[in-house]
Amino acid sequence: MQTLQQTDEHTVEVDDEHGIPVFTYEEYVSGEDLREIAREWADTVLERGAERYVVNTQAISAHDEEDKRWLAETWVPNLVENGVRAAAGVYADSAIAKMDNERIEEQLNAIDPDYEYRIFASNDEALSWLADQ
Repeated sequence: MQTLQQTDEHTVEVDDEHGIPVFTYEEYVSGEDLREIAREWADTVLERGAERYVVNTQAISAHDEEDKRWLAETWVPNLVENGVRAAAGVYADSAIAKMDNERIEEQLNAIDPDYEYRIFASNDEALSWLADQ
């Protein structure tokens, strides 16, 4: 992995083998903080012409409902319009986080038939699935 940016709140990396951007929340964020980070990540995806990405939310046990709505109604549709076709989420090791991410997976997959989002327990699993997409 090549690290492009690292802050207390998040890390941006690129998988060397497949060129897939990997975005990691290092601490819980929500609201405008989450949106600001997500916009930066979208810029990275678009600048690299990436069609796939990983977002690791292990630091977030559960997302705020308003954040989930913004991601599904604004952020992901923008990425899809710009050529993103697949993404993978990595969730924290808890039943609450898994359930929260299952709901997110369902919401995001309903956005566009040409976009697929799956959740995984690790970056390795997520990258492996995306490499086959």
